[in-house]
Amino acid sequence: MFKIMLILLNLLVLSFPAWLYAAEEDLSSGQFEQWFDDNSLYPMEDNINEGELQFLTSPPEKRIPHSRNILTVTEQSLLNGWVLVDQCHEQLDSLQAVEVAYRYKNMRNLQIIEAKNISKAWIEGNSIQLQDVSKNAKLCVQLEAKILYDQADGTFILRNGPFERKFLDGYFPMRVNLLISYPTGKLKFIKSQPRQAPGFDIAVSDGNIIIESWFEGKLTINIHFRIVI
Repeated sequence: MFKIMLILLNLLVLSFPAWLYAAEEDLSSGQFEQWFDDNSLYPMEDNINEGELQFLTSPPEKRIPHSRNILTVTEQSLLNGWVLVDQCHEQLDSLQAVEVAYRYKNMRNLQIIEAKNISKAWIEGNSIQLQDVSKNAKLCVQLEAKILYDQADGTFILRNGPFERKFLDGYFPMRVNLLISYPTGKLKFIKSQPRQAPGFDIAVSDGNIIIESWFEGKLTINIHFRIVI
């Protein structure tokens, strides 16, 4: 039996997955090869990324999972750390059963907003169960997560990551978009980690930060703010 484990998003400080997209099913050798060929850029035996972050300077030739994220930081977030999270995951892999397990240290109000090309989707505790996921499936959810952390020096860090798409011991390409909205009268952007680089684009305007990245391996994003005086 081949066990498929695709890990897409982790926002928890303690290294546990906060967004775990996992599927497990019995595949024949032929079915496994078909899945692998449909979802990766590489021959099965060569060039497998083992977790080292590598930005891709041009989009992959084949379709890959795409995670769109809108994080809304409010003035209230500065007091309690809670951030509204809207996520849409597109071009999901075709599998019979998928579990989306959120393991934030603190989260609430998990809702399914849209499930497309998925025969059934339902919430179980802090997870979403998907049944019969077809090609080009889309899942959109909304929740609140406590991911804004105030620091001793008066700054704030919005923590995201690592984003990763994992199969067994290999990491494969994925695309991530982040739109971060924040109150300009209260916060000022300081820096991002990682910084701007080919394959990791960041644009900052009044009240918004837009990040787009094509990569493989593990990507952790920290956004640093300071209080506006």
